[in-house]
Order: sequence, then C-alpha cells, then structure tokens
Amino acid sequence: MPVTNQPRGEPLLRDAVGHVECLLGNEAVVRGAVEAGVVFVSGYPGTPSSEVTDSFARIAGEGGIHFEYSVNEKIALELAFAASLAGGRALCAMKHLGLMSAGDPLSTIPYVGAVGGLVIVSAGDPSCHTSPNEQDQRHLGPMLHLPTLDPSTPAEAHVMARQAFELSEQSQLPVLLRMTARVCHSSALVTFDALRPKRVTGFVRDPQRFVPTPANARRLRQQIPERLAVASAWMARAGVFRREGNGSVAILACGAPAATCADLLAELEQAPDVVLATLTGVYPLLERELLALLNDVERVLVVEELSPFVEDAVAALCLRHGVSTQVLGKRSGHLPEEFEYTPEVLANGLHQAFGIGQPAPAPVAPDEAVAARPPVLCSGCPHRSAYFAARAAFGPEQLAFNDIGCYTLGYGPPLDCADALLCMGAGFTLAAGVGRVTGQRTVGFLGDSTFFHSGMPALLDAIKEDADMVAVILDNQVTAMTGFQESPTVTVQNEHLARGVSIEGIVRALGARQVETVDPMDLSATIAAFERARDASGVAVVITQSPCPLHLGRATGKPVQEPVYRIDQDACQRCGRGDCGMQCDQGVTRGLERSMTRARALDATPARDGKPPLLAACESACPLGLCVQGYAGHIAAGQDAEALQLIMSRCPLPDSVCRVCHRPCESACVRAAVDEPVAINDLKRFVVERMAAAGGAAYDPPRRDDSGKSVAIVGAGPAGLAAAHELRLRGHAVTLLDAASEPGGVLRSGIPGYRLPPEAVARDVARILELDVSFRGDTRLGRDVSLDGLLSDGFDAVLLALGAGRARKLDVPGADGAGRPEVVDALGYLARVASGDRVPSGAKVVVVGGGNAAFDAARSALRSGADEVVIAYRRTRAEMPAL
Repeated sequence: MPVTNQPRGEPLLRDAVGHVECLLGNEAVVRGAVEAGVVFVSGYPGTPSSEVTDSFARIAGEGGIHFEYSVNEKIALELAFAASLAGGRALCAMKHLGLMSAGDPLSTIPYVGAVGGLVIVSAGDPSCHTSPNEQDQRHLGPMLHLPTLDPSTPAEAHVMARQAFELSEQSQLPVLLRMTARVCHSSALVTFDALRPKRVTGFVRDPQRFVPTPANARRLRQQIPERLAVASAWMARAGVFRREGNGSVAILACGAPAATCADLLAELEQAPDVVLATLTGVYPLLERELLALLNDVERVLVVEELSPFVEDAVAALCLRHGVSTQVLGKRSGHLPEEFEYTPEVLANGLHQAFGIGQPAPAPVAPDEAVAARPPVLCSGCPHRSAYFAARAAFGPEQLAFNDIGCYTLGYGPPLDCADALLCMGAGFTLAAGVGRVTGQRTVGFLGDSTFFHSGMPALLDAIKEDADMVAVILDNQVTAMTGFQESPTVTVQNEHLARGVSIEGIVRALGARQVETVDPMDLSATIAAFERARDASGVAVVITQSPCPLHLGRATGKPVQEPVYRIDQDACQRCGRGDCGMQCDQGVTRGLERSMTRARALDATPARDGKPPLLAACESACPLGLCVQGYAGHIAAGQDAEALQLIMSRCPLPDSVCRVCHRPCESACVRAAVDEPVAINDLKRFVVERMAAAGGAAYDPPRRDDSGKSVAIVGAGPAGLAAAHELRLRGHAVTLLDAASEPGGVLRSGIPGYRLPPEAVARDVARILELDVSFRGDTRLGRDVSLDGLLSDGFDAVLLALGAGRARKLDVPGADGAGRPEVVDALGYLARVASGDRVPSGAKVVVVGGGNAAFDAARSALRSGADEVVIAYRRTRAEMPAL
C-alpha cells in the first residue's frame, strides 16, 4: 500500500492493516503498543525516550488509553505494574537513567510477575549525546530476570513493541524493550498491523503471589527459571535471531549497529560472502541458534554498542561446548567499548577482523577553527534572570551545585552557576553535603519538575539536618528541556496557565522556615531575596516563578511578544568614553554589568545646543579622566581587585591621590541637584584601604610583552612614578633615579604626614616598584649622572620628571635685610619639617596664600611651636582653593 503523507486523524491510531507510515523509532514503539491493545501508559520524559510518552499524551484521549506523566520513574513503573496486576496491558517509558531510579520496584516485579503484559521501554544514550553517562541496560536482563529485546531499526521496534506484550503474558515477566538513541530518532517506513481490542480482566486476589514476604519470595524465586524457559521458547519461535549470507566468517550484531553492518556489507559487495546474524532478543540467549552459527564459521565478530554483553556470553558458550570458533570484538581490541558505533568505526573493525574493505580515513581537521557553539538558555528564559540575580547576590566565589534540566545550562560562562552536577535531585544533596564538611554556606539549584521527581526528599533531609545552604527552585512551570511536558505546578485552562500544586506550600510543609517566592524577571526583588537567603542561617529556600515563554506561547496559542527596546541616543545618559575615543580597556566583567544596572552615575546636566554632553559630568571634571562608573560598579559587585586595577589604569598613585584630591568630580556630580553628590573620592579611598587591609594578591595588571627597550626616568616624584607605571605596562624596562634616598618626591617632602601618611605613599611606591621597576636613590643629575652618560649606559631614552619645586619668591620690600623676619617658600619649609630639622618658628608667622600648601605650612608652624599664625589671602574665605 502506498505511503500516505497526510492521513485523516491521528496516524498512530489508524486502523488500516498494511498502511505504511514513516515513523520515528519512538513512534514505531507507540504504534506497536497500540496494535497490542495497551490500556495504560506511564512514564517520565527524558531524551532519547521522550517521543514515546509525548505521542501517548497526544493520542491517549482519542485512543481510549489511560496515560500520565508521573512525577518520577519509580512511580511510573509502579503504576504500570498495578495496571498489569489488574489484567490490563501496560507500558512504562523512560530513558536509561530513569531505569536506575525505578530500580527498587523493578527488582521485585519479576518475582511477583506480570498478569497483563508489562513492557518497559528504556532508551539508552551511547556517546552521552544528552546524558551524563552511558549505561548498558541489557545487564539488567540476567541480573533481574527480565526478557530483553534490542531492536536495530524502527520497523523492528514496531514489531517488537507489539510482540513484547505477548512475551510478557506468556512468561509472566516484565519485558525490557531496550532502545538506543540511534533507533529512537531514526525514521523508517513502518507497515501497520491490525488493532487488537483492549481488555482488562480485573484484579484477582492472589496474596501468596502478589505479597512477596520472605517466605513467598523464596517460593516465587524458584519459579523464575521456568518462566525464563518459556521466554526462551517464545523468542525461538518469534524469530529474534536471523542470519543472511554464507562464508567462513560471521558478524553477530545487536541493536542499531546491525543495520549499519548490513549497509557496509552491501556497499563493499561482501554481503553474500560474510554471514550477517542479527540478534534482537539478547536475554534469554538463544544458545542453540548461536551454537549452530558458531559451528559453521571460523571467526565471528560480535558487534554491539557499549559493554561486551553478548560477546562475553558467546565466548562462554564456546568454552562450555568446546567450540573452537574465534570470537572477536571488544575483548580482542577490534572494536571500542565506549560510544556509539559510526560507519567509520565499524568499517575499521571489519577491515581489522576480516581484511575486507579499507580503513576509514582519519578525520581531516578544518582549515580554520570553527567557533564554539555551546548550548545556551533560550532568549527570554526566566532562568537567565534567576542566575543573573544569584550571581549578583552571592558573588563569583560562591559554591553552587546544579541539577538536570534546562537550568543545567547555568554551567559555564557567562552564568557560572554549576560547580558540580550528579543526577536529578542531587543539586540539594551536593550543596548540603559539601557545606557540612567545609563549613561553607552553599547554594543548590533545581527545577520544578526535578523538585517533584526527587528534590522533595533531598530538601527534607537538608531541613532535618539544619544544613547551612540556600535551596533555589527554578519554577518555569513546565518540563521544558525534554519537550515541554506538563509540570504539576500548572494546568492549561481556556488557553491560560492556571496554578496547580503549590511548591511554596510543599516547602513550608516540609519544615522550611525561610521561604520566598519571587518573579525572576523582577531583577531587584530577586537580588534582594537572594541576599536575604544568603544572610540567613540554616536552610533558606528561594522559589523563582515565571513561565517558560516558549511553553506559554504553545500552551495558550498566543506567542509571547515582548516589546523591542532600543537606545534613544538623544536621551541616553552614559559615560560616553567610546564617543571620545577612550575605548574602555577594561574587559567588562559580569559583576560589573550587574552592578552597573544599579550603580551607574548618570549625566543629567542640561543639554548644550540640543545635544547631550559627550562624557559623564564627573568624568569630564576629573583631571585624570577616571572611569567613575566603572570602579563604582566593581566596588558594588565586591570586585575590589578589579576596581583597584581600573583606578590605577589612569591614577597610578591612588593611596596618595585619594587623600589630597580636591574632588572636582563631586562638584560636577549630577546627584547634587537631587540630594548630594556621590562620594566618589571616598569610594576610591575605601577600595584602596580595603585592599591594603586584606593583604591579598599583589597588584598585577596586564602588561605587554617586553619590548627590549629601556628608559631612565630622572625624578621619582609623582610624575616620574606615573611615567614608570605607564612605560612598564607598555613593556619597557624602567629605571628611576632621584636625588633623594627614597622615591616619592613632593608626596614625602611637601605634604605633612597627618594629611598624607608615609605608609600610604609607601604603598603607592611599592605597587609600582613591584612591576620590576628599578630605583637608584641619592643620584643627582649633573653631579652623579648626565644625560649623555645615561644614553651611553645603554638607555634608549631619558625622561626628565624633575617637577617644579623651585619657588618663585614674592617681592617683599626689605625682606632680606638684617634683622628682618625670614622669608621662605611653603614647599621648602615643609621639606625641612619633613626631614626632621628644627625650624625656628618665631613668635608670629604669616602665611601668604589660600591653597593646600598654605594651610599645611600654617599647621606645621603651629606644631613647631609658633605662638600665632595668620593666613593672608587676597580673596574671600569662601574662595580659598584649599580642601
């Protein structure tokens, strides 16, 4: 019958024997179960199995099938088993990880046995495409007594899903239908069979079987070999082993690689000369059929993904029966044990084992490196805002433990909210465990679906043990990563999302005392909630609640359309460095970005000529052009080292400057018109002193590679030190020379210690000298060195930073006469005081001027014993420029 591209109604429910449909492997399983008359389906979504449960969710109502997304795989399996006990055919679907989660009931169900057919679909993920590990579920067959089927194509998956119910009912055992990602997500033509009528026989009491107390369990255990024998006989009749071709060598293939081997043999024109045996029923093993194959060939290459499950069984079979056939595969090194088998891997294995074909060529590296495209959270995802707020509140050093879901993408930059991840529900247990042994307050993240899956017991345990942690539940109201399956937190009613189960109510019922629910799109409120949780003790829970915009659009039929924002350049009030050619060399950090949203200093001065000023007013007024917004943002983010580095990029002597600066930036600050200027200089001093008190890592700014050039700087005052800093960052070798024994110049000699403490100057000098800047003291130009001599000594350049220390004297009539008062300049006077010389103060001192030097001289005179000091200034007191 021809393929129908668009059949009427739901194609998976179509009652048309012989109809052909192109289906995914997962959809083929669904069709097979529908043909078998399945009445109950449960599961938990997880790639690569999700389309099984998604398809049943879509067709359940029309098909008369009871379906539910269970909160976890254990509950899903228990429900399916209950349906089987009631005499209905039941199917439970999950990925390989979920099968481990359902391990408790799974290990006992084979003892009790199935009544109605019970099929467990578990999809493996060779190569870890969407999973944190690989697992070979086939080992559960002999360990837990589960007949296990391993289809190689969607068409086989369709047939096996239908037949698995018969196998289960005849053997009274649950059947494991082990799929892999390649079969799940491959498409193929599937020929439909008839739909079997659904029936439920009802629950018939049989407590000696259905209640496995130890006495009953021992008796039931003795029945299992008989049930497995029934399963083995059924498999022999069902044709789960088939062979094609002739020859002295054979390929025994299981799962998806069987189809690839068939393609390779056809391509190499070797199909008639090599036996291709396909084994789709891997437990119980069909020993008679396998022995017949082994006796017919000299060598057999066992092709199966992941562990050598069949290979080991075949090797043991040869040993027990004295068969000399050589068994090749993983143990012999012909095939790898890890990852899925690509055509290239199998081509190499066939060539090594049988000498057919050629080895696959080694992959060729691209001419240019391809840009990395790691997965990221979708645009508009509320988890982005939640992580953003968490990092703003907790800082980059906070230990954060993540979980399984969309929010796993909090791993890596720019969010960096995943220090460890294990399995569903472990976000909380990892945080609690690390905190208990380290004494640190930790943070654990998990989502709404994971909270119901396995997070509730983890949170209860943390509350019981009074763990010192913040538990964050990211509720986007859907199980999004696996395909937008429903979450218990919401229901869809009349094209709107309605509240379902309350996470906050459950959390409070578990005993949590500090619980807050916030909208992560309200950034300031979310940051504040995280800060309160950070500062609390014990378990604090923050629930971020905002719907996934993609799910919201799908569920309501109304795509979410947020307004598109643009920058109004006429209204934008920014720092403007880029417009002035001062590109920020600061590599903007995430902490800075967060803080800038709250701590940006805006330029709101009146527009001139209809245009806003190019630079923020504070930066325009700063003689050094300091990026005030930048270092204020770093301080707000707790990034002291970054703030100091940004300050020193324009102000290499911050310890000194923050004590003597006249703060023109604050005079220009636009906040003055609102309340008062921002304390810009105090912020600078705060971070400088805090870094000094912390005694952390040394100042180590980025430097260019060594240029091979050297510069001599004559003068180690502020100008010389600043020049040394800049030249060293540019990669040049620098030597400072000064007539004084210590660098600092006027900072040491011209400003009294009570205003500029010597230790502050010493810190400034030390930061510069630690950049490998050399200093030669007691070296005077003209006496000890000359310009020509410095150039002859190998310096490529000489920079004169002599300052302007020579004062211009006032023309005071009779000042130099005998018996007249001594007339001295302020800087010279302060230098004598700084050197420790006793300075005759006289009974009365007059200081002419109104600047800082005048006031420093006046105070020094008083400290030296002057009876009276008068400051004479030509303007008013309010106009004095002194600080």
